[in-house]
Amino acid sequence: MKRCPTCNARYKGKQVCHRCGMNIGSLIDIQQQAREHYHLAIKHYYDNNFDQMFFHARRTCSLYRNPESIKLLACAALMINHFEMAINLWQQFLHCEPLCSR
Repeated sequence: MKRCPTCNARYKGKQVCHRCGMNIGSLIDIQQQAREHYHLAIKHYYDNNFDQMFFHARRTCSLYRNPESIKLLACAALMINHFEMAINLWQQFLHCEPLCSR
């Protein structure tokens, strides 16, 4: 998290925003869970366990949707032959990439 979702103040690593006082601890926890599922999906890819890769990639994307999680889920869908889903996700990734690279 780079900024507070309420007041847009820069995130300084604390559970409470220094500007508005919003408790952002639960959002930080959700991002951490998404990161854990992301790494598990990558691990299962290297283990050739694509069903588990898909499970964790989908969980990552549901917890914290960003270009990386969308791309991971598209690849996981492709690996388990969900081609239509993979194409739709890849199109989402291509549409959000320029917005997120700023």
